[in-house]
Amino acid sequence: MASISYECYDIVYRVFQPHSRFQQTHHTPPRPMQIELILNVTSLLIPRRRIDGHLINFERLSLETLRFDLGLLQSHDQLRLALAPNFIRYGIDVVSTAYDMIIHEIVECGLRIADSTTGNNCEVLPLCLEMRVVIVEKENEEEVWIGRATAESELEFERSNYGMVAAKEPFVKKMLKKVRVKSRDEDCLICLEELEIGIDASQMPCSHAFHCICIEKWLKVSHYCPVCRFAMPTD
Repeated sequence: MASISYECYDIVYRVFQPHSRFQQTHHTPPRPMQIELILNVTSLLIPRRRIDGHLINFERLSLETLRFDLGLLQSHDQLRLALAPNFIRYGIDVVSTAYDMIIHEIVECGLRIADSTTGNNCEVLPLCLEMRVVIVEKENEEEVWIGRATAESELEFERSNYGMVAAKEPFVKKMLKKVRVKSRDEDCLICLEELEIGIDASQMPCSHAFHCICIEKWLKVSHYCPVCRFAMPTD
């Protein structure tokens, strides 16, 4: 079974401080401050294939909370590594510029709010990251390769006249026999029109008769009788 993979097409995000009711203040000496990062993610999945003839988008809402020490904001690289598994789950490339920008916003917002709360003895500093992520289904490399190979084969097959070989013209002239149509029961099975009584038709060695112009055109494409596949010479 072919695997399906996805890639992030677009990200819209903002980092902000939730309502102050989430903060906890103390009159006793505080423990080391921690960051509580609330991830509020809307993922829009756009499949490459149609389902029952319709292109259906899937939307998923996710909410999770991450907690880490404030000191982690001092190092972009460490924060990138710490949060990477969570962002990968949402289809975000953690080596992309977009991911670096999100990390930068978390650091800047977190440090700015931490400075503004100095002296308030906050134990937990809440941050919220809202993201809307658009994810598209990637073409499977194996499927792409097979598709290209199939298309090339079909084009080559078309160029080779769909594998059909014309009858040799000298044999056509020699082996086709002119016959007078005497019955209304015969049809030309190339054009599907009636062989009218009294006209001259062309009869192949297998005794099947057709309009002269129809069978001549046919044998320039295929050397087989269109009824019984009697083979005319090709060389």
